Amino acid sequence: MLPRILHPKLSPGHNQLSEEASHHLVRVLRATEGDAVVLFNGQGQEARAVLSQAHPKESICQAETPESVNRESPARITVIQALCLGDKMDWVVQKACELGASRLMPVRTSRSQLKLDADRASKRQAHWQRIANAAAAQCGRNQVMTVLPVTSFEAALSVVSTTAWLLDPFANQSLSTAPLTQDITLAIGPEAGWSDEEEALAKQAGFQGVRCGPRILRTETAAAAVLTAIAVRLGEF
Repeated sequence: MLPRILHPKLSPGHNQLSEEASHHLVRVLRATEGDAVVLFNGQGQEARAVLSQAHPKESICQAETPESVNRESPARITVIQALCLGDKMDWVVQKACELGASRLMPVRTSRSQLKLDADRASKRQAHWQRIANAAAAQCGRNQVMTVLPVTSFEAALSVVSTTAWLLDPFANQSLSTAPLTQDITLAIGPEAGWSDEEEALAKQAGFQGVRCGPRILRTETAAAAVLTAIAVRLGEF
Protein backbone atom coordinates (compact mmCIF):
# COMPACT_ATOMS: atom_id res chain seq x y z
CA MET A 1 0.00 0.00 0.00
CA LEU A 2 1.36 3.41 -0.96
CA PRO A 3 1.86 6.02 1.77
CA ARG A 4 -1.20 8.26 2.09
CA ILE A 5 -0.79 11.91 3.04
CA LEU A 6 -3.54 14.36 3.97
CA HIS A 7 -3.19 17.46 1.80
CA PRO A 8 -6.29 19.71 1.92
CA LYS A 9 -5.13 21.85 -1.04
CA LEU A 10 -4.85 18.90 -3.42
CA SER A 11 -4.67 19.85 -7.09
CA PRO A 12 -3.22 18.38 -10.30
CA GLY A 13 0.52 18.94 -10.73
CA HIS A 14 2.66 20.79 -8.18
CA ASN A 15 1.66 20.29 -4.53
CA GLN A 16 3.76 21.77 -1.72
CA LEU A 17 3.13 19.83 1.49
CA SER A 18 2.87 21.31 4.96
CA GLU A 19 5.80 21.00 7.36
CA GLU A 20 3.88 18.41 9.40
CA ALA A 21 3.08 16.29 6.33
CA SER A 22 6.63 16.68 5.00
CA HIS A 23 8.17 15.58 8.28
CA HIS A 24 5.89 12.54 8.48
CA LEU A 25 6.60 11.54 4.88
CA VAL A 26 10.39 12.02 4.98
CA ARG A 27 11.35 11.33 8.59
CA VAL A 28 8.71 8.79 9.68
CA LEU A 29 7.89 6.96 6.44
CA ARG A 30 11.44 7.39 5.07
CA ALA A 31 10.19 8.41 1.61
CA THR A 32 12.75 9.64 -0.89
CA GLU A 33 12.59 11.51 -4.18
CA GLY A 34 10.91 9.48 -6.89
CA ASP A 35 8.72 7.50 -4.49
CA ALA A 36 5.04 7.10 -5.30
CA VAL A 37 2.49 8.34 -2.75
CA VAL A 38 -1.23 9.05 -2.54
CA LEU A 39 -2.46 12.50 -1.58
CA PHE A 40 -6.01 12.97 -0.28
CA ASN A 41 -7.81 16.17 0.62
CA GLY A 42 -10.09 14.93 3.43
CA GLN A 43 -13.16 15.96 1.42
CA GLY A 44 -13.54 12.90 -0.80
CA GLN A 45 -10.75 13.13 -3.36
CA GLU A 46 -7.39 11.41 -3.77
CA ALA A 47 -4.63 11.36 -6.37
CA ARG A 48 -1.53 9.32 -7.05
CA ALA A 49 1.60 11.44 -6.92
CA VAL A 50 5.39 11.29 -7.10
CA LEU A 51 7.62 12.87 -4.49
CA SER A 52 9.79 15.29 -6.49
CA GLN A 53 11.41 17.08 -3.54
CA ALA A 54 11.98 15.27 -0.25
CA HIS A 55 12.66 17.65 2.62
CA PRO A 56 11.39 17.28 6.21
CA LYS A 57 10.18 20.88 6.27
CA GLU A 58 9.00 21.40 2.70
CA SER A 59 8.36 18.47 0.38
CA ILE A 60 6.84 18.73 -3.09
CA CYS A 61 4.73 16.16 -4.92
CA GLN A 62 3.61 16.06 -8.54
CA ALA A 63 0.04 14.76 -8.54
CA GLU A 64 -2.18 13.25 -11.17
CA THR A 65 -5.74 14.53 -11.63
CA PRO A 66 -7.63 13.96 -8.35
CA GLU A 67 -10.49 11.47 -8.37
CA SER A 68 -13.52 11.13 -6.11
CA VAL A 69 -13.20 7.78 -4.35
CA ASN A 70 -15.88 6.85 -1.81
CA ARG A 71 -14.95 4.54 1.05
CA GLU A 72 -17.50 5.94 3.49
CA SER A 73 -20.10 4.18 5.59
CA PRO A 74 -23.59 4.14 4.04
CA ALA A 75 -24.76 5.90 7.22
CA ARG A 76 -23.82 9.28 8.65
CA ILE A 77 -22.85 8.42 12.21
CA THR A 78 -22.17 10.85 15.07
CA VAL A 79 -20.52 9.48 18.22
CA ILE A 80 -21.18 11.38 21.45
CA GLN A 81 -18.37 10.13 23.70
CA ALA A 82 -18.04 10.96 27.40
CA LEU A 83 -14.52 12.10 28.26
CA CYS A 84 -12.39 9.22 29.52
CA LEU A 85 -9.00 8.97 31.19
CA GLY A 86 -5.48 8.35 29.89
CA ASP A 87 -5.08 7.28 26.30
CA LYS A 88 -8.56 5.76 26.16
CA MET A 89 -9.94 8.78 24.32
CA ASP A 90 -7.15 8.56 21.73
CA TRP A 91 -8.11 4.94 21.09
CA VAL A 92 -11.81 5.79 20.78
CA VAL A 93 -11.09 8.55 18.24
CA GLN A 94 -8.81 6.32 16.17
CA LYS A 95 -11.18 3.36 16.03
CA ALA A 96 -14.29 5.50 15.45
CA CYS A 97 -12.60 6.99 12.38
CA GLU A 98 -11.46 3.60 11.10
CA LEU A 99 -14.97 2.18 11.50
CA GLY A 100 -16.68 4.97 9.57
CA ALA A 101 -18.00 7.58 12.02
CA SER A 102 -18.54 11.01 10.48
CA ARG A 103 -18.23 13.06 13.66
CA LEU A 104 -17.14 12.60 17.25
CA MET A 105 -18.36 14.89 20.03
CA PRO A 106 -16.34 14.71 23.28
CA VAL A 107 -18.67 15.59 26.16
CA ARG A 108 -18.43 16.39 29.84
CA THR A 109 -20.76 14.34 32.02
CA SER A 110 -21.46 14.40 35.73
CA ARG A 111 -19.41 11.23 36.30
CA SER A 112 -16.57 11.91 33.86
CA GLN A 113 -13.25 11.48 35.64
CA LEU A 114 -11.34 13.56 33.10
CA LYS A 115 -11.72 17.27 33.80
CA LEU A 116 -10.57 19.82 31.22
CA ASP A 117 -10.53 23.60 31.45
CA ALA A 118 -11.14 25.62 28.28
CA ASP A 119 -7.47 25.83 27.26
CA ARG A 120 -6.76 22.13 27.81
CA ALA A 121 -10.01 21.18 26.08
CA SER A 122 -8.99 23.15 22.98
CA LYS A 123 -5.55 21.52 22.92
CA ARG A 124 -7.04 18.05 23.35
CA GLN A 125 -9.51 18.64 20.53
CA ALA A 126 -6.60 19.55 18.21
CA HIS A 127 -4.70 16.44 19.38
CA TRP A 128 -7.71 14.19 18.74
CA GLN A 129 -8.24 15.71 15.30
CA ARG A 130 -4.64 14.86 14.39
CA ILE A 131 -5.32 11.28 15.50
CA ALA A 132 -8.43 11.19 13.28
CA ASN A 133 -6.43 12.58 10.34
CA ALA A 134 -3.78 9.87 10.76
CA ALA A 135 -6.43 7.17 11.10
CA ALA A 136 -8.11 8.31 7.88
CA ALA A 137 -4.77 8.13 6.07
CA GLN A 138 -4.08 4.64 7.41
CA CYS A 139 -7.50 3.13 6.69
CA GLY A 140 -8.02 4.62 3.23
CA ARG A 141 -10.80 7.09 4.00
CA ASN A 142 -10.90 10.21 1.86
CA GLN A 143 -13.33 11.93 4.23
CA VAL A 144 -11.76 12.80 7.58
CA MET A 145 -13.87 12.32 10.69
CA THR A 146 -14.47 15.66 12.42
CA VAL A 147 -13.67 15.91 16.13
CA LEU A 148 -15.87 18.67 17.52
CA PRO A 149 -15.02 20.92 20.49
CA VAL A 150 -15.52 19.52 23.98
CA THR A 151 -19.00 20.42 25.17
CA SER A 152 -21.54 19.54 27.84
CA PHE A 153 -23.73 16.48 27.45
CA GLU A 154 -26.81 18.70 27.58
CA ALA A 155 -25.54 20.76 24.62
CA ALA A 156 -24.71 17.61 22.65
CA LEU A 157 -28.30 16.42 22.93
CA SER A 158 -29.33 19.12 20.47
CA VAL A 159 -27.88 16.94 17.68
CA VAL A 160 -30.84 15.84 15.59
CA SER A 161 -30.72 12.39 13.95
CA THR A 162 -33.34 10.02 12.62
CA THR A 163 -31.88 7.34 14.89
CA ALA A 164 -30.54 8.33 18.33
CA TRP A 165 -29.26 5.68 20.73
CA LEU A 166 -28.16 5.99 24.34
CA LEU A 167 -26.03 2.98 25.23
CA ASP A 168 -27.47 1.38 28.35
CA PRO A 169 -26.58 -2.18 29.44
CA PHE A 170 -29.97 -2.50 31.14
CA ALA A 171 -32.14 -1.26 28.25
CA ASN A 172 -34.91 -3.51 26.93
CA GLN A 173 -34.01 -2.91 23.29
CA SER A 174 -31.05 -4.75 21.76
CA LEU A 175 -28.66 -3.28 19.22
CA SER A 176 -29.33 -6.19 16.87
CA THR A 177 -33.04 -5.38 16.56
CA ALA A 178 -33.18 -1.61 17.13
CA PRO A 179 -34.59 0.27 14.09
CA LEU A 180 -31.74 1.48 11.90
CA THR A 181 -31.58 4.44 9.50
CA GLN A 182 -28.81 6.17 7.58
CA ASP A 183 -28.57 9.06 10.07
CA ILE A 184 -27.42 7.80 13.46
CA THR A 185 -26.25 9.35 16.71
CA LEU A 186 -24.99 7.12 19.49
CA ALA A 187 -24.17 8.36 23.00
CA ILE A 188 -21.60 6.53 25.12
CA GLY A 189 -21.28 7.24 28.83
CA PRO A 190 -18.21 7.53 31.08
CA GLU A 191 -16.47 4.83 33.12
CA ALA A 192 -19.05 5.13 35.91
CA GLY A 193 -22.06 5.30 33.58
CA TRP A 194 -24.81 7.85 33.02
CA SER A 195 -26.52 9.58 35.91
CA ASP A 196 -30.30 9.23 36.24
CA GLU A 197 -30.65 12.90 35.29
CA GLU A 198 -28.60 12.44 32.11
CA GLU A 199 -30.61 9.40 31.08
CA ALA A 200 -33.82 11.37 31.60
CA LEU A 201 -32.53 14.33 29.56
CA ALA A 202 -31.47 12.04 26.72
CA LYS A 203 -34.83 10.33 26.57
CA GLN A 204 -36.59 13.71 26.56
CA ALA A 205 -34.40 14.63 23.56
CA GLY A 206 -35.55 11.51 21.68
CA PHE A 207 -32.73 9.08 22.46
CA GLN A 208 -33.67 5.43 22.86
CA GLY A 209 -31.87 3.14 25.30
CA VAL A 210 -30.03 0.32 23.54
CA ARG A 211 -27.96 -2.51 25.03
CA CYS A 212 -24.97 -4.27 23.47
CA GLY A 213 -25.54 -7.86 24.51
CA PRO A 214 -25.50 -9.42 27.98
CA ARG A 215 -22.18 -7.92 29.10
CA ILE A 216 -21.27 -4.39 30.19
CA LEU A 217 -18.68 -2.87 27.85
CA ARG A 218 -15.97 -0.46 28.95
CA THR A 219 -16.43 3.09 27.70
CA GLU A 220 -13.41 2.80 25.36
CA THR A 221 -14.75 -0.47 23.91
CA ALA A 222 -18.32 0.60 23.25
CA ALA A 223 -17.87 2.82 20.19
CA ALA A 224 -15.83 0.23 18.31
CA ALA A 225 -18.30 -2.52 19.17
CA VAL A 226 -21.38 -0.54 18.14
CA LEU A 227 -19.83 0.87 14.97
CA THR A 228 -18.82 -2.64 13.94
CA ALA A 229 -22.34 -3.92 14.59
CA ILE A 230 -23.79 -1.07 12.52
CA ALA A 231 -21.38 -1.86 9.67
CA VAL A 232 -22.50 -5.48 9.72
CA ARG A 233 -26.16 -4.51 9.65
CA LEU A 234 -25.51 -2.13 6.75
CA GLY A 235 -23.79 -4.86 4.77
CA GLU A 236 -20.25 -3.47 4.88
CA PHE A 237 -18.72 -6.64 6.29
